[in-house]
Amino acid sequence: MSNVKDKGGVRLPKDLLLYDVDWWILGKTARVLQRYHPNLELMSFAEAEKLVESVGAQEINQRYCVISSMCLGIAAWAIFKHIRVDSSAAVSYYYFTRNYEAFREWMDPIIPDPEFLRLVLSRIPVIGAMNRRLTAALQDLVPQARIDFIGHFVNTLHFTPAESVRGPDQPFVIGWAGDKGKKSKNYHSLVEPIKQYFDRHPGIQLVETSGAYAYEDMPRFYRSIDLLLITSSSEGGGAPALEAFACGTPVLSTDVGYIMEAAGSDLYPLILKTDHPLDFIHAIEHWMHHREELNLIGQQCRNNVELNWNIESGARRWLSHLFNRTEVK
Repeated sequence: MSNVKDKGGVRLPKDLLLYDVDWWILGKTARVLQRYHPNLELMSFAEAEKLVESVGAQEINQRYCVISSMCLGIAAWAIFKHIRVDSSAAVSYYYFTRNYEAFREWMDPIIPDPEFLRLVLSRIPVIGAMNRRLTAALQDLVPQARIDFIGHFVNTLHFTPAESVRGPDQPFVIGWAGDKGKKSKNYHSLVEPIKQYFDRHPGIQLVETSGAYAYEDMPRFYRSIDLLLITSSSEGGGAPALEAFACGTPVLSTDVGYIMEAAGSDLYPLILKTDHPLDFIHAIEHWMHHREELNLIGQQCRNNVELNWNIESGARRWLSHLFNRTEVK
C-alpha cells in the first residue's frame, strides 16, 4: 500500500478517486474534493487505463486504502479491469436502467438492467447518490450496499448574483443550457415548442447555450436572464439549477434531480410535474408579470444554496460517505 507523510511524519494511507476528464463536471468535482482530502490521489479514465496496462490491476489495488469512482460507468470499467471498487458516486440513472431516456422521474417507474445489477452494482459496497429519489431507487435494488444521499455543491464565490436586478422595462429573458442531442433533455419536444410560441412575442426572449460558455463564464449567462428552464425527463442532479440559484436566478423546471430540495422549499412554485409545453408556456406567461416575486424567490434560493449546498458542506457529505472521512480540512 502506498503512503504519504503528513506534517508530523506519520505515514497515512492514500485513497484513489477515478474520474472521466478534467474539463467536465466530474473532473472539476474531483479536483474540489482533493482540496479537502490531502491524501486523495486523482486519476482520469485515460490515466487509469495506461496504469492498468503498465503495472496491472493487482498493483493498483495494493496501492490504495479506498478506491472510489465518480460515477457508476467508471466503476463498471474498473470492475471489468479487476480494479477493486470500494465506493462510487451515482450521478444519474443512466447505467442501471433500461428506460433512461423515456422515464419521467416524477411519475414513472424505472426498468432496471439486471445484468448491470448483477455484474456491477452487486460488487460496490458503498454508493453515494446525487438525489433522494435516486438514493431510494438504489436502496431498493441493492439492499445489501450502504447507500446514502450525498447531493452536490456549487462554488458560491464564483456563481454570485448580479449587482443590479433586471427591471420591468427590460425584456423578460428565459435561458436554457444543456445538450440538445440527449433525448432526456427534451429539447425538441419541449424547448422548441416554447421557442416557437414566444418567437413573435416582443416582451420575451429565449436564449440558450450548448457549450457556448466556458465554466468560468457561466455566471454571466445566468445573470443575463430572468428565468432558467430545465426541461429534462430525469436528472441525477441538476447542476445548472444549483449554479443559477447561486446567481439568484430562479429556475422553471420539471420535478427532477435535487432541484426542489436545492430551491429550499417543498412549496417552490416553479417545479412542474409535467413535461407538456403548454404547462411551461402558461407558467412563463404568469411569471413575466410577477417579476418582483420572482426576484424574491431567486434571493431565497441563493440563501439556501449558500447555507446547504456550498463547497464545504458538499465536500463533507462526499468524503464522509465515500471515504469514511469524518473531518474536512
